[in-house]
Amino acid sequence: MSYVKTSWVARTGTALKRVLFTDNGDGSMDLTADPTGVSTNGTPFTTENMNHIEQGIKDNDDRLDQGVKTTDIPEFAGLTWLGVEFQPQLYATGQIMSSFASPGTTSIGLAFDGTNLISCDFDTDKIYIHDGKSAAYTASFDSPGTNPSGLAFDGTNLISCDYSSDKIYIHDGKSATYTESFASPGTTSIGLAFDGTNLISCDSGTDMIYIHDGISATYTESFASPASTPSGLTFDGTNLISCDRYSNKIYIHDGISAIITASFDSPAGSPYGLTFDGTNLISCDSGTDMIYIHKNKLEFIE
Repeated sequence: MSYVKTSWVARTGTALKRVLFTDNGDGSMDLTADPTGVSTNGTPFTTENMNHIEQGIKDNDDRLDQGVKTTDIPEFAGLTWLGVEFQPQLYATGQIMSSFASPGTTSIGLAFDGTNLISCDFDTDKIYIHDGKSAAYTASFDSPGTNPSGLAFDGTNLISCDYSSDKIYIHDGKSATYTESFASPGTTSIGLAFDGTNLISCDSGTDMIYIHDGISATYTESFASPASTPSGLTFDGTNLISCDRYSNKIYIHDGISAIITASFDSPAGSPYGLTFDGTNLISCDSGTDMIYIHKNKLEFIE
């Protein structure tokens, strides 16, 4: 709901500062306002009015922290300041907080376990457990297939998919051992996400995004990806985020649906993996072999 402002009106009239002095007989004196010519009472300076202002500021701050959309606050759209348009877009390309080289040669998938970044590399066939969110890694192991192409973490186990075998693997924790595998819904599985309940996968062959029934081969829903070659997925706690290597775009979905509320260019030219660390979007690029940590606040973007 948009903030409803208070229209403040000044008190007008004559003798507005006139006061009466009453001698209490004990050396003290009472002062009583006694204006004689008030023509407009004005808006009272009250606790209620001041708390209305405070609540409006708090509500707006909460919306910024949660990531507002132009559809949520239409009057934001197209706002300019000093010739710069204010775009309420989270994670936008021009807002990269830091970047570093990935461990392999063709970084293509990312996940985050709550502490450490996890990446996979298409050419080296390796999965890397990073030291926090840095270029350093503390462990690595062979992926179950030959060309790992996507990662997700369900809070306990790593999940990976493989481009060549078109399989999805449930790992035993974060190790090379896998306890289960099943065929992906499409023909060329290349990205995974987990929304807290269901696995989500995307397929560059069918150009579809699939919502699985839990973590299983069965899917309950599917919809077309925003462009022609989806290449990565993540979930930020509210919205699905996807990337497409052909359009070189990152897309913010409306919840988990085909509807797109925002899109922007990826930091480089070949986005191939996404994850979310609870605050920041993180993307990787197979062309530059870099991993990018995006800022998360709304900022002026030229």
